[in-house]
Amino acid sequence: MVLSNGRVTAAVLALLLASCAGNGEGLDENGRPIGETPPPPSQGAVDFALLQSTIFTPLCTTCHAGGAAPLGLRLEAGVSFAMLVNVASVEVPELRRVAPGNPDASYLVHKIEGRAAVGARMPLGGPPLPQTSIDNVRQWISAGAPAPVTATNSTAPTAIIASAPIDGEALDAPLGRLLVVVSRPLDASLVNTTTVQLRHIGAATPIPLRNIHVPLDDTSSVWIETAEPLAAGEYALTLRGSGAAALADTEGDAIDGDGDGIAGGDFHLQFTVTEPPR
Repeated sequence: MVLSNGRVTAAVLALLLASCAGNGEGLDENGRPIGETPPPPSQGAVDFALLQSTIFTPLCTTCHAGGAAPLGLRLEAGVSFAMLVNVASVEVPELRRVAPGNPDASYLVHKIEGRAAVGARMPLGGPPLPQTSIDNVRQWISAGAPAPVTATNSTAPTAIIASAPIDGEALDAPLGRLLVVVSRPLDASLVNTTTVQLRHIGAATPIPLRNIHVPLDDTSSVWIETAEPLAAGEYALTLRGSGAAALADTEGDAIDGDGDGIAGGDFHLQFTVTEPPR
């Protein structure tokens, strides 16, 4: 039997459908079961850099920056991720600001959606975020709140890239937590009261610390918590990158604390706590 070209095409199509799903009955022209809802088009992953550039820097840092940041939440580039992810909310301590994988349990989402138990919707005093921006925050958290990808020179040593407070900053409120961010993951076993010390300027004895913490999900950050809130005065924070006891990255290389481009050297930061206004 001889088939025309059109009948050949139809016969071949029928054979293909039968080989993939029985005899092809019940399938549409795309090979899916008739009536099945096609999956939504895939969306590109939302990275933290997008949130920083479209939300935190232009909209949030008008208030959430510097030593007077409300509730100590600083959202400047470099420190915002460490300030948010797995950090307890001050207003509702049983909730984390960002709970990776769970946007509905993240206080940041509560605040930008206007359903927080305490305080006003954010951004304060301005229009609500566009729904697209809120969706981006939720998508990033649902994906596990991945850390920002930082471009680092593969040959450069691990350096200090951000801190809160910053060097020379004055804060007008009691301070109990400090943050230092480095360019590569640290060996957390080396972070202790020997390699991290806080002093009154001019004093020989370090200030007692309650905890020095390197989060498991952000090992490029070092949180320093004081035993008591710091009163008014001048302070110096040191991270040791020299000597036998020195902070090092996970490759075993000492940090470039003094920023000279060579591994080794101590990092020094000075700041002032002033009496709060009355």
